[in-house]
Order: sequence, then C-alpha cells, then structure tokens
Amino acid sequence: MEESAVVIVGASSGFGAALAEDLAGAGRTVIAGARSARPSGGGVLYRQVDVTDEESVAAFFAQVAEVSPAPYGLVYSAGDASAVGYGWEVGADELNRVFDATFFGFVRCLRYAVPPMRAAGRGSVLALGSHSARVPVDMLGAYASAKAALEHYVRTLAKELTGSGVRANALGIVAETTLSRDFLTRKADALGRETPYPALPAVRDNLPLARFLLSAESSHVSGQVVDAFPPAW
Repeated sequence: MEESAVVIVGASSGFGAALAEDLAGAGRTVIAGARSARPSGGGVLYRQVDVTDEESVAAFFAQVAEVSPAPYGLVYSAGDASAVGYGWEVGADELNRVFDATFFGFVRCLRYAVPPMRAAGRGSVLALGSHSARVPVDMLGAYASAKAALEHYVRTLAKELTGSGVRANALGIVAETTLSRDFLTRKADALGRETPYPALPAVRDNLPLARFLLSAESSHVSGQVVDAFPPAW
C-alpha cells in the first residue's frame, strides 16, 4: 500500500536495520539503503547507496520510485563517528568526512524524497539525531557537530513544510550499535582505559517512538527533537 512505504537510508546495521525489520514485520513496505549491499529478505527491499555520492543517491531514489513513487516516510540513519579525538587533534579532512556522511548525505536525500511527498500532501521525515548534539561529549566533537547541524536543519525543514502535510522530526537514540561501540572503543584506547565501557541500551528499546513518528497518528508532530535518556554512567 502506497502510504505504508518507508525509505530507510543507513540500514546496513544498528538502528536502521532493526527499524527496517520491525516495520516490515508490521506489514509496511520498506526500501532500505545500505552502503554495503545486502540481500533483500524478511519483507525488506535492500538497495545499495553511498550517501556521500550524488549519483549514487540519485540512482537509489530512482529505484525507490519504481517501488513507491511517493513514499510516506524517509528515515536517515547514516553517519560516521570515526573522528575521535580532542578538538585540537581532529583535522579538517576528518571533520569533512564525518559531515559528509552524517549531515550532507541527509541533504542529498531530501532533494529526491521531499518533492514527491509534498506533491502527495503527506509524509514523515525522520532523521537520527544524537544526545551529543546538545550535550557536550568529550572527544566526539566532530560527530556531535554534524548531528547538531542535522537537527537544526530538521527544525528549519519542518517550518518550511508547514501546511504541506509533510512533517520532519529528529530522534536522538542511545543504543548499542556498531557505530556507538566503535566510538567507545576508540575513546577507551585514546584515554588508556583498561576496561571497556558498559553496553548501551538495546536498539529495539528505541523503536516504538520511531514507529509513532512514522505513522499518521503523529501528523500533529513536527519540528521536534526527541531524546532517549542517556545511560547513568
């Protein structure tokens, strides 16, 4: 069904993959984009996409249009948190790499996803934000800054879409993912920490709110940044 279709970009693992499987299990049409190709299955149609490449993004959304000309939802879950270090240690090239995947990739996707949503008069854009976008986390300045840019872009987008039937929100999760564990490992190594950081909450704990924001029941919610609670440690 057309209004059930959701596009998830950044679904190779972690939150994006879990949400794709969850929505497909509920009967929704899911087209998932991942940098590394994975076989479709479980109701999820996987397609390859590199969010840092304009031609790749265009080709991906051309494939999306073959399945659903005007998807109901766009979820942007792609990101890069590999630049771990103090502010005076991270180079501009590292910062550029992080912004390209975490923020500019989102901007590239909007150019193809939003126009058909506006034409259809309905839709939900959901970007994966971060608690670190608003609360400083040492050694995570590059990623946090990219997420801060993304979250403010979402707020501005929501204002621009007022009255169109399309809404935009950001969801800041705290979850054990490949990306979050990679950051914590890099941070532990940089600090000489002998024991690893404890596990974060399960990804699935963050799914109910995402399902709500991608449903018609949340048609009154736009321009919001909703956070999960960070772990006590």
